[in-house]
Amino acid sequence: MSHGSTERCEPNFVPLLDLVLQLVMFFMVCSNFIMEQINETIKLPTAIAAQPIGVKEEYIIFLNVNKEGTVLLSPLDAVGGNKELTNGPQVVRYMKARYDEDMRHAKPGEAKDKGPRSLIIIRADKEASF
Repeated sequence: MSHGSTERCEPNFVPLLDLVLQLVMFFMVCSNFIMEQINETIKLPTAIAAQPIGVKEEYIIFLNVNKEGTVLLSPLDAVGGNKELTNGPQVVRYMKARYDEDMRHAKPGEAKDKGPRSLIIIRADKEASF
């Protein structure tokens, strides 16, 4: 003896589809931010041993070096609109400015103990001389 309706009950998949579409959009947006920091013209050498970047790293600076030795900065890393650093003194000035900025934004006392919070990733073309 049944006490319910005789019609079949079908689940509502609308909330599940909504959640899946939101996750897809989130990952698409995140991948676009990463792609802005990486220059596709740089052909990296084959890696023998590589480690993924830790999730805890929050202040990452990408330095993309092409085969001519020019440092190409991402739009996120370019300070003052200068996206190309063509010589050594420019790179030194840029890195000093980023270091000073990093030390200014550090918590009091933390900067002297641990140093800057920056993680610098150098992506050099496999044909760049070093």
